[in-house]
Amino acid sequence: MGWGEAARMMVGCSAVCALAWAVLALLGEPQLPVTAPVVMFLGQWFWTRHRHWGAGAMAVLTGSPVVFVLVDRLRPHLDRLLADAVATEAGVLRVADRAAAPDRRVNGRRSGAGGAVSQVAVGLARGWSA
Repeated sequence: MGWGEAARMMVGCSAVCALAWAVLALLGEPQLPVTAPVVMFLGQWFWTRHRHWGAGAMAVLTGSPVVFVLVDRLRPHLDRLLADAVATEAGVLRVADRAAAPDRRVNGRRSGAGGAVSQVAVGLARGWSA
């Protein structure tokens, strides 16, 4: 998957996350998960477009911990819905970064951009723990 498709997927996930956050905030239901519609969107996209099980497993194994760690770190500072939405967006960013990883090779060598998105997300996460 190229960066263009990864960017389109991130924009779609962001729209779904924002819509879920807005609807749940409007309904006053902070205990319902913001993440569920985004995971369904990602699952549908993966099932119809890619079906490369190794990449799907890698996305789950790298995106889920980001969400879980950030939710725990953000909830004391933000309200529950906003913390869940921000953590979900960071998880989607990590999934897109890993999904586009194979396209980072240029002439058989890893390009300098590899992991840059991940490094930014990890740096932001560390900043919240301070």
